Amino acid sequence: AELEPLLAWLEAHLDEEVTVERMARRAGTSTRTLIRHFKEQTGTTPLRWLHRARVRRGQHLLETTAYPVERIAGQVGFGSAGAFRERFKRTTGVSPQHYRR
Repeated sequence: AELEPLLAWLEAHLDEEVTVERMARRAGTSTRTLIRHFKEQTGTTPLRWLHRARVRRGQHLLETTAYPVERIAGQVGFGSAGAFRERFKRTTGVSPQHYRR
């Protein structure tokens, strides 16, 4: 199955709560099949891809806006600024505040 339409949809809905089940429904397949196709085509799991996409969008907002981290966290789909900071640091090696400098 081609993932491009799903990936584009995910990029457009990063601020929403997205589960693997919702991704599978969107792609018209089972969760097991989605996970397998995702790993084959992207080299990672659906949720890891989603977390990375959210961090990438957060990086872009840190670079191009003066929004506080709390606002960015909400705009990229993290339930809290703390969760965003933790995932951001785990992904990039630096905190959002340090990244922005």
